[in-house]
Order: sequence, then structure tokens, then C-alpha cells
Amino acid sequence: MLGAGTNPDITTSRDFPVVLDITRLVSRVGLGPMTGVDRVEFAYLNWCLGQDRTPVFCLARTADGYVLLDRKGAIQFRERLLGLQPWGSRDLRAKLGFKTPKARGAAESDLRRLAIARSGKTSLPDIPMQNGVYLNTGHSNLTEATLNGFRGLGLKVVVLIHDMIPLDWPEFQRDGTVQSFERKMKLVAAKSDLIITNSADTQQRAKHYFERWGRQINSVSSLLGVESVSEKIPNSGNNRPYFVSIGTIEPRKNHAFLLDIWSQLEAEMSPAELPNLHLVGRRGWNNEELFKRLDGLRGTPWLREQNDLDDVGLRRLLAGSHGLLYPSFAEGFGFPSIEAAQLGVPVICGDLAIHHEVLSDYPVYADLQDIYLWKKTIVEQAKQRHKDLIHANKAKTPRIPKWSEHFQAVNAAVTKLF
Repeated sequence: MLGAGTNPDITTSRDFPVVLDITRLVSRVGLGPMTGVDRVEFAYLNWCLGQDRTPVFCLARTADGYVLLDRKGAIQFRERLLGLQPWGSRDLRAKLGFKTPKARGAAESDLRRLAIARSGKTSLPDIPMQNGVYLNTGHSNLTEATLNGFRGLGLKVVVLIHDMIPLDWPEFQRDGTVQSFERKMKLVAAKSDLIITNSADTQQRAKHYFERWGRQINSVSSLLGVESVSEKIPNSGNNRPYFVSIGTIEPRKNHAFLLDIWSQLEAEMSPAELPNLHLVGRRGWNNEELFKRLDGLRGTPWLREQNDLDDVGLRRLLAGSHGLLYPSFAEGFGFPSIEAAQLGVPVICGDLAIHHEVLSDYPVYADLQDIYLWKKTIVEQAKQRHKDLIHANKAKTPRIPKWSEHFQAVNAAVTKLF
């Protein structure tokens, strides 16, 4: 995904010492382009490192326990994430960890070399901070040992909640993940001093569950940011109209609906008229029937499945499309739709509260039961000249949220804790 925090130059004020949890970023090393949650944690890393006058440390839970980085170590970790420095060789601990993928093992080895303090799995390392905040933005490392450890040190616990989808839509989850997520959220409800939510929609959903568990929510809601796009972006060079769907191929994203649409269009249109469909994202879980369909469609002229595009390639692909298709049953935030709107690319999506909150009347809202409306809109947009379509949509672009605004709101809410 694009624009979700890849710029390291975020200098919005941070008026409190912080220990930022980077466990999520460490766990994703070697798994391809960052997902939305990854990029949010990375944006917070950039923000925390942007202030020289206030202390910053980074904590990660690795295969053999916790590691703590100071500012210098965190900067070197960020440079490795950006590809500005290579990851080092795996140490003996990583080589003995048969279940640890090699790329992650190399990252954890570097963290151990960069660490100013380490500990086992049951207690935190020595943290040279007497007053400040433990900040968790990745839904990783939300454990009793971590949260109780920081509360015992007198630090405030602040957690960003991206969504409550595992509880709202348990039928779309992998085995065991609903129970694990619920345990994490109950722990967050009991141990957090402040909750950050990425939208008013997520805030209300979190409040609903917290109150069910007998907890009141102290929270701040602020839309996540998208980087501005000032440079001229060349289109893909593809002369045939095409549409893009971006996201992990999992049941919640409803890719089967798009294949049903194209199956009908293929029967109703000539090959010269039929637009292409690009599915951008890795294959996920609980979707074997869809994976079989995709495998059976390999070589089909109208379908492209891509899982390794970098930011530049994805931005170019999106900019040259006739529309972003977003038929998800549920979304926590939805970076692709905002990035499409920023480029003037049309968005066709389901009638979800989060889309209304972020995009207002920009998209075409289409009922997920109304395949005729989806087909009709896709065909109409495919027949328009790309230049005219983008120009018309840029005229009604919604207000694009900025990271600076998000961090200003977070900084103000956190400072009230002291």
C-alpha cells in the first residue's frame, strides 16, 4: 500500500519520553511490502525518532526474549527496514531457531547486536526511563508481561487499536485468532491509560466491547495520515482499461465477488471490450476455494495477480487504472481507497461506515448484493477516456488526512495523562 508512513521526515512535536514497541515490524521482515498496520507502526517510528529533545527507546519481543534499543539503535533498525543498510548475518541463536524464518532471524540477530539491554520472556529489560509512555501500535506484544511490566515501572500505557474485526466478523478469521484477539483487547481494556483509534467508527466499536467487559474507554480518535503526492505519476502504459483491487486475499476482502463479476462480463462482452482486473496482494488464509479459482484462471487474458509490487510500482498501477474496487465486508481504515482518491482514481466500494467517514461522497457506494450495479458502474467507467475520468474525479477529491494532524492529536491526548 501507498502513502502510509514511508517518509522518515515526520517532525510533528512529541512532548513526552516514549518506549515504542516495534515487535510487529520485526515480525514482518522478509514477508514482502509492508501492510497497512506495518506502515502505521513505521510512521510512529519516524515520528518518535523525529524529536531529538525527548528520549525515545524501542522495544521488541524476539524468539528468546525482549530487546531494547536506544535512539541510535532504532535509527539503524529503520535504515535496515528501508534497505539503506543490509541485515547482518544470523547469530547462533537465530541459526538454532528452526521455526524462525531466515530473514526474521537476521533481523532479530541485528537487534541483539544493537540492543542496549536484553531480558528473557517473562520480564522486561532494564529501561532507563522513570517517566514516560509505552506505546504499542501494532497489536503485537500485548501480553501480561509487557503491560504489567511497564505499569510497574510507572509508565503510562498507550495502545492504538486498528479495528475490532475479529470480534465483529469472527467467521472470517483463522482458527484461534478470535480468542487470541479477545484476550489482547481485554488486557488492553484493563491495563491501558489511553486508547488511540484510527477513526470514529473504530472508536465506537472499541467502546462497545470495552463497556461489555465493564471498562470505560479513555480514547482519542484521529484519522491516519497519507503522504502528499506532488510529483507527476506516469500511468502504467497499459492501453486496455483495467481496474485494481488492493489487499491480502482473504475472505473478508470478498475477492470472489470480483471474479463473479468478471465471469459475467466475459460472457457479455467481446474480448476487445473486456477490461482487465488486477488483484494486488498476497494470498492469505481460509480461502482455498478462491485460490483454486485463481489457479484455474492462470493465463486468462483479463486477470493479473500481483503480490510483490513496491510503492512506486503500485502507485503507477493505481494511477493508470479506471478505478479501485473495494468490495470488502469490513475494513478498519482502508488506505487504498484514500490513496486512490488522492490520485483522482474512482473508487467503487461497499456501503461501510468507515468509507463514509473518510471519503464522504467521493466513491460510488454499491451494495455487495447488487452485482448488476457493480457491473454497470465498471462498464461505464471502462468506456470513458482515462484522462477525462481522472480529471473529473480530482475535482471532487475529499480532504486527505495528514500524518501531522494525526500526531498532533495524539501528542495532545498523551500529554494530558501527566
